[in-house]
Amino acid sequence: MAQRALILATRFGGTIQNVPEGEDVERMCAGLRALGFRIDEGPVDGSIEEPFERPESPERPERPDGSPGDPGVERGVCVVSGGFSRREAEIDAGNNGTAARLLLALASLRDVWTVIDGSARLRERPVAPLCKALRELGAEVTGDAFPVRVKGPIRGTTVRISTGISSQFATALILLVPRVKGLRINVSGRRSFSYVNLTAYVQRGFSDPYIVEPDFSSAAVFAVAAATTRGDLLLEGITLSSPQGDARVAPYLNKAGARVTGEDGGLRVRGGPLRGFRADVANCPDLAPLLGVMGALATGETLLTGAPHLTHKESDRIATTVGLIRALGGKAEPREDGFLVTGGRRLHGGTVSAAGDHRIAMAAAVLALNVPGVTVTGAEAVRKSYPDFFGELARLTE
Repeated sequence: MAQRALILATRFGGTIQNVPEGEDVERMCAGLRALGFRIDEGPVDGSIEEPFERPESPERPERPDGSPGDPGVERGVCVVSGGFSRREAEIDAGNNGTAARLLLALASLRDVWTVIDGSARLRERPVAPLCKALRELGAEVTGDAFPVRVKGPIRGTTVRISTGISSQFATALILLVPRVKGLRINVSGRRSFSYVNLTAYVQRGFSDPYIVEPDFSSAAVFAVAAATTRGDLLLEGITLSSPQGDARVAPYLNKAGARVTGEDGGLRVRGGPLRGFRADVANCPDLAPLLGVMGALATGETLLTGAPHLTHKESDRIATTVGLIRALGGKAEPREDGFLVTGGRRLHGGTVSAAGDHRIAMAAAVLALNVPGVTVTGAEAVRKSYPDFFGELARLTE
């Protein structure tokens, strides 16, 4: 939501509040600056209303590396101003697929060349459908995989795009509609369509200032952690009515035997004996690793389906989730559109890899809460979306 709002703010300027820390937001802001915009960042202070109250936290715990932790996610403000520059630009999106695709589309409004590139993994992730659509709209586009060069401006006409591989292609184009007269986007496919709806939601509700909701994807990790450890946790600031796709974690937790209820100011999760379940994760693929490890800690079979596009994420999340569970003695089988996990097996400690994927690192942390002796290598991958994830986890479990 924060990245969508930042793109929308480039039209007339604006202030985005409750922006989470993380490499993803940093890459997006750096990319916008490369295109010519000014982005002023800072913590919320007395001059700007803090939209979500947080309780006072105890002294900061230490991270595993001994550095000071943070009792919660640091939220801040981004103020967007200025406009496009007339200079050629190079943007390094790192491993941020959202920024890479959204900035590629935004750069097509300029009449000078822009190069979008990123990490080795980003170069493996698809972008050809978006490149094809931009060419149909009149842009010059060199390449069908990152790095991609683009030069506009595009013209208004109707273009078709599918969410079959990624919803971000549609999101990138939809965010241009207010800026290009006559532009119409015909979106097809059901996979990840919840993210297209989320784009429309942010676009309809965008104002200055715009307040970003707390992130359900991050909250889901703690919800699953509480469910699997039979804990009792109140997640403040999120509701079951959220338009975010990962709000689907609540009914899946209830289906598995946990208890998730809405309370004033948040969502309460109570754990309990868990049983296997079935889940179509076509519209919430980021939940797949979490639901997979929850299945490994439950009894019976858990079947996740509907998401062949998991192979195109920060890692091949079908392969990496299956590998994570197997490494600790669990049973998991890959499927073309998900995986089958057989729970009830005794898991053992061991060393597992985050595979450069923040979602895999967090899912591994949930396993480590339940299985003694688990070491997660590459755990720093959480910096992508939640830099203080392990500091927060330490505070909740101390």
